Amino acid sequence: MAGNKGPGQITVACPHCHAKQQESAFAKSTFCRKCGKHIDLRKVAERPDIPFAPKENTGFFQKFTRLIQREKFREIHCFACDAKQTVSSFAESGSCVQCGTYMDLRDFKITGNFSRAVQTHGTVAVGKSGDVTSSKILCGSAFILGKVHGNLQCTGETRVKTTGRLTGAIESQTLVVEKRSDVEFVRPLRVSSLEIHGKVSARVYADTVSITKTGELEGSVHAKSIKIEKGGIFHGDLFIGKGELEQSELLPKTKATKKKPTQDMGDQPTLALA
Repeated sequence: MAGNKGPGQITVACPHCHAKQQESAFAKSTFCRKCGKHIDLRKVAERPDIPFAPKENTGFFQKFTRLIQREKFREIHCFACDAKQTVSSFAESGSCVQCGTYMDLRDFKITGNFSRAVQTHGTVAVGKSGDVTSSKILCGSAFILGKVHGNLQCTGETRVKTTGRLTGAIESQTLVVEKRSDVEFVRPLRVSSLEIHGKVSARVYADTVSITKTGELEGSVHAKSIKIEKGGIFHGDLFIGKGELEQSELLPKTKATKKKPTQDMGDQPTLALA
């Protein structure tokens, strides 16, 4: 099935039945949507030069590394239909077993200005000189050392180790702010789990929040639970309940909305994202 090319797409002709179809420029292999046979895209189509894609290394060192490394397996969920499947740590791409959508499994490193969309089940690393303005980055995990002005969604763990303002929207299963970080998250953080080792200013919507002995959080927290180690600091408003609900919904209907006084937690003056 042929159609107009979208961004980062190529037209592929099946070598078995000659049917044409559109595929991602990142894909290395796929299956014909007409006859169902396997297609090696490296043999039947030329892929455009994509500067931010990882370079393929099939030299001796990679082959040697694969020999000494143990193959590992992990579970991923298709971004299109949410079907679960197991993939090898050596795999760089695949197709969803349920809907057939192409799945990129590679890691990406961003070291400069970057505004293109990325969708991978691998890791996206934003270097110290990286500046992301993409409308959407969807990944399995992320590591942020630079700036994020766009939207980042992570189905796994995001680690932040930087200083300054992050104006982008970050949604992640788990968010960890490393030591020596001093970050202001301009847009609300929506995560399942937040772990703070550095200094953070943010509006947080989470299931669980943990502030370690070196962590400091200033802002508002809507969470089901919060844990503050001795020495950890929290300044702001705390609402314990369901993280995604409004303040009025977090409190029992029979009680008036009240701001709880700050408690003294050992060495920290008040309650308590590399």
